[in-house]
Amino acid sequence: MRILILIALLAFGLFTMHDTFAEESSRPIKMKIGIEIMNIGEINKETGAYELFFWVSETSDDYDFTKQPPPIIDYENGYVEEITAISVKEHFYKFKARGTFFNAMDYKEHPFNKLNLAIHIKSVIPNTLNNLQFEVDKEYSGIRKESFISVPGYEIKEPYFFVSNQTYPWGEFSRFSAVLPVESSPTGVILKYFIPAILIAVFAFSTYWIPASYSDEKIEILAATLVGAIFYHVTYLSAGIPSVQYLTFADKVMLSLYTVFGMSLLNVLLHKKLEHELKENYTVLVERNLNIKFRILTPIFAIIVLLITIMI
Repeated sequence: MRILILIALLAFGLFTMHDTFAEESSRPIKMKIGIEIMNIGEINKETGAYELFFWVSETSDDYDFTKQPPPIIDYENGYVEEITAISVKEHFYKFKARGTFFNAMDYKEHPFNKLNLAIHIKSVIPNTLNNLQFEVDKEYSGIRKESFISVPGYEIKEPYFFVSNQTYPWGEFSRFSAVLPVESSPTGVILKYFIPAILIAVFAFSTYWIPASYSDEKIEILAATLVGAIFYHVTYLSAGIPSVQYLTFADKVMLSLYTVFGMSLLNVLLHKKLEHELKENYTVLVERNLNIKFRILTPIFAIIVLLITIMI
């Protein structure tokens, strides 16, 4: 009888221990991830690649880094080329990394480029969402204070961080994301990209003040400036980005400026036509009135073309 009681107590104890262990093992490990950005290397707008230098920290009260290696993480949108300055404590793991990452880039506003330099860190098998969950470590996330981040021609905005879940046929995983927005300097874009193009169009517009008797010279000016505008558009404004199947903002501005060349050429042709039809009745007053109309209509048509291309 005593033996049966002992067996029953032993079975009850094992059953209780199994339930407790199952409850503990079913609880996922909570791990805080932090990224402190140190510097930005080269940004390749054609391929969408960019180089980043940053610190990564992993903190968890549920994980002892001195007894087991840190969980394997996957840099989903790139790869790390170098890891240095590794620091290990019981519940804290930190290292400095240099890597190349990729992100989709939208060139519709080019040359007013807005780029999101992102790092996506994802857990891998066997650490599914049921086993490992990431959280944002606000204390160790941001731009490192002693860093000197600078990208020529870009303004650095405030980074942001978030955690999401990624579902695949083989499981659901936790993903930590760090995003550093950078934007082209508006002043630099206007001075370097658009002022030269506008000045070229001004030369075409100035032909309205040249007498019609110099029509050959006017055509020479228009031809030279138009070739210059096309060359500037193709070789400079479109440089540094891939060939895309939609109009960038630079393309839209240039189409608007091409309207100036078209209207200026039409003005020369109309002068020729009126001169041929009116003969001695073609006076300076007729010429002046036609030029005044074109001076008013040209900027209006250029603005209309720009607005139409922006809306489509």
